[in-house]
Amino acid sequence: MTDSADPSDPAAVGGAGPDHGQAEAPAPQAPLLASGWRRLGLFAALLLGELLIVAFCYQFLVEIECTDFQTPRACLALREGLGRLLALALLAGLAMTARRQLFGFLGAGGIGAGDLSPGTAAAAMLAGLAIMLLPVLWGDMTASLAPLALALAAGAAISVAAALAGTAPIACWLSVLRRGGPWLWAAMGIALLSPELTGLFNGTWGWPPLTAATFELVLRLLALLPGRVVAAPNEMVIGFDDFLIRVGDPCSGMQGFALITLVMAGFIALERRRLRLPLALVLLPVGLLASFGLNVLRIAALIWIGARISPDLAVNAFHSYAGWLLFTLLSIGMIGAAHLVPALWRGEKPGPAFGAKTAAFRHDPVSAMLVPLLVLLLSGLFVSTFFTNPEAAYPYRVPAMGAGLVLFLPVWARLDWRVDPLPLLAGVAVGIMWIAAGVAAGAEPAPPPFAGLGLAAASWIVLRLVGTVLLVPLIEEAAFRGYLLGHLLKLPGPAGQAGAVLVSSAAFALLHDSGAAAFVAGLAFAAVYKRRGRLTDAVWAHAAANLVVFAAAAASGNWALI
Repeated sequence: MTDSADPSDPAAVGGAGPDHGQAEAPAPQAPLLASGWRRLGLFAALLLGELLIVAFCYQFLVEIECTDFQTPRACLALREGLGRLLALALLAGLAMTARRQLFGFLGAGGIGAGDLSPGTAAAAMLAGLAIMLLPVLWGDMTASLAPLALALAAGAAISVAAALAGTAPIACWLSVLRRGGPWLWAAMGIALLSPELTGLFNGTWGWPPLTAATFELVLRLLALLPGRVVAAPNEMVIGFDDFLIRVGDPCSGMQGFALITLVMAGFIALERRRLRLPLALVLLPVGLLASFGLNVLRIAALIWIGARISPDLAVNAFHSYAGWLLFTLLSIGMIGAAHLVPALWRGEKPGPAFGAKTAAFRHDPVSAMLVPLLVLLLSGLFVSTFFTNPEAAYPYRVPAMGAGLVLFLPVWARLDWRVDPLPLLAGVAVGIMWIAAGVAAGAEPAPPPFAGLGLAAASWIVLRLVGTVLLVPLIEEAAFRGYLLGHLLKLPGPAGQAGAVLVSSAAFALLHDSGAAAFVAGLAFAAVYKRRGRLTDAVWAHAAANLVVFAAAAASGNWALI
């Protein structure tokens, strides 16, 4: 099997590796990222990953309370930026679905590339992420809100601009604003003002029967769980064990009702020529019922988290983000479900068959390199949100990561998995370096994450081994060496090659607590990858390194080494 038959070859993924073969790679059939829609999906996934990282860092790595600032209202407005961004993203999705002709430049016959190459755009997005995370290193940020706001705004602007420029020329995006007309501008204004509008709904549209129904259903849901349920219907107070909340008008779900009605009404209006009316109006009550059900689940989950995990986690983390995230997921789910119901559309439903789309997605190398990393990040955010000891919950992440990889099994099956001794030796050296760095940093043995699990401790160890040695190496190497380094290696000259290795290794280090050791490991894995241009060489090296570290942690009982 020649090296060029390996889809991890940079020639097959748009990178520029060593001159080790010029035969045509078998997949994909079309040039990678030739379609603007594919580039858009890629950069949208990267933006989502950045959003998750920023939310995690500012929620769990630093303690910020708006009351600590001299301008708490400005701080609250800054926190509401998440809602504004999600609203704009939903608007963009609606416009691309219903006004596809405005985005003709993204089609296969449209613009071939953006103002920036994918690798350059990804590097710029990484720089934007670094700028957004700079305030985390400052320590006390309460002296002034301005530096924090400036870092977040500048970093977000750089990341979004780079994503747009990497997808298509900026002039094309500006043409959408020009041709979109007043309706598009009005919709953008509504999206930007969505936090204020929903705030008005809370104060004006409070409906006691809806609040009472929410209270009753939350009470019944909590009664199904083991524990002591506390309820004072006259005061609308409900609790679980020792954690109590008051269900007021903001908890009634009117915010969600207003938002999902706005989104679905906009979707129906934009698609009115293709939807079968009035049958499609059924999407409105279905959306309201789904929003009500999710709101009940959200409040019940908040109470359970406050009682069983952490009151601070429930109030300051889950309560802050769950509403917007659930609304976003509901909106995407409703629109996606509508496209899967042929009865709602005049004639055949738009777009290729769902099965054909799924098959193409599973065979796409770019998706294979990035989607599993997104699953890894999301699973980490999930256990950090719902568990006081996230490491103890690692087994819950393993099935998710495994599913993310199995989804793209056709891509992994095309790789050349033959083992070469040099990557294994390099991996062992990296593992020894990692252990030495942990010991030098004073990684004190802590109670094992599986303490108190009894017989389940063995399962924790096995699943930790599977995740650490089998899953994580492929996920991380596919993203940082296969995709990021593969694209950055297109930079010309020795300086460009060196910069590609440094940038991809720095991005790899950002994902790990052991920053310096992870950076050195990234350099080693990049060298292994560049040697023959094979992703599997880097995966074998990474797996060998992780196996050495895991063995040392298990032998010494110092699981902090991992």
